[in-house]
Amino acid sequence: MILDSTAAAAVELQRLLTTLRVEQWLQDEVFHFKWWLMLGLFVFSIFTWCKLVDKIRLPEIMLHSGLTTIITLVLDEFGEELVLWDYPIDVIPIFPPLTAVDLASLPVIYSLIYQYCPTWKSFLYATILMAAVFCFVLEPILVWGGFYQLLKWKYYYGFPVYIIMALFIRWLVIKIYTIAEQAKNPQLQ
Repeated sequence: MILDSTAAAAVELQRLLTTLRVEQWLQDEVFHFKWWLMLGLFVFSIFTWCKLVDKIRLPEIMLHSGLTTIITLVLDEFGEELVLWDYPIDVIPIFPPLTAVDLASLPVIYSLIYQYCPTWKSFLYATILMAAVFCFVLEPILVWGGFYQLLKWKYYYGFPVYIIMALFIRWLVIKIYTIAEQAKNPQLQ
């Protein structure tokens, strides 16, 4: 298949951008202090989750964590592509951005809230608290530390996003498990 000139130019720009990103990462990021902090956060998050996760509910909580990871990665990719924010430090130089937070910290926190807050009310309160801490404490610290740059985004924009995302994922996991339980026991329908 032959690409038209516009498509070929876009492919070449993407190749050049990736090359530049990898070169910049190799020169300015990998093995530097902030990179080690990000890697440490990633490892700490995974270790903490392994220690705290309810092994009896492991498939359910893994589903919750997986959905959280997917949605977080998609939203972060949209935000970067639309130039709403940027992550100057990445654990790896290509997709996904801010790997330690997207692949570990957020899924760990969301899944532990899911695990420890069995009612919708307790889940909502914990989620609101988590969203407030992320938006108004952790994100400003990440900006101050040079791990995160707001371009066309405000801290408070993320507040409802964190909450809606958590509510949707909880609803979806419960729905999936309800459907599975009904399939196992048709008399429950």
